Amino acid sequence: MKTAAVTTSLAAWLVATAVAQIPEQRFDGLLRRGKLRIPTPNWRFFGPNPGVKDAHLLYRDITDGKPGEWLEVPIVQDRPWYALAWNARNRSPKALFDATQHTLAQAVAFGSAVLPVTTASGYRLLARYIQLHLPHSLGASHSQFMLLHSYPTSPEDRNIEPVFVSLEFPLEGDVTPAEAPSLAA
Repeated sequence: MKTAAVTTSLAAWLVATAVAQIPEQRFDGLLRRGKLRIPTPNWRFFGPNPGVKDAHLLYRDITDGKPGEWLEVPIVQDRPWYALAWNARNRSPKALFDATQHTLAQAVAFGSAVLPVTTASGYRLLARYIQLHLPHSLGASHSQFMLLHSYPTSPEDRNIEPVFVSLEFPLEGDVTPAEAPSLAA
């Protein structure tokens, strides 16, 4: 009898929690202020403003002063089934994703001014990652990266919007341009 009561209570609470996550919020009044008054957590994902754009990181090498083709760097990787409980390999992709988001935010904040963005930690991490961890063309002396947004405009089509293009940086040495403002300023 006790087992059935506990099982039924937990099942009802699980259903109420799932119903409380419905984006339209049509059951919120009934669950929290109405007759039921069931305490449920509010874990509405991506609210109140859901993400509708995908961020893309592309880079190209500069060889003899001529830019090469843009190559996309995969930011998000497929995860194994057990990643719900244990995802130790998520640190590097998460750092890359966060650096991309930080650089995009800096680019939007500074508008067309590129130099202030080059001192930001996200920019420096992306440039160093490209500089040290990605394959480069034979004879390339510099590289450059671009951040894009893409979002669906219809089921068959996506709109692609360039947001930021970095300055060219050397494949050896510091990635911050000499004329960039100092970090102490």
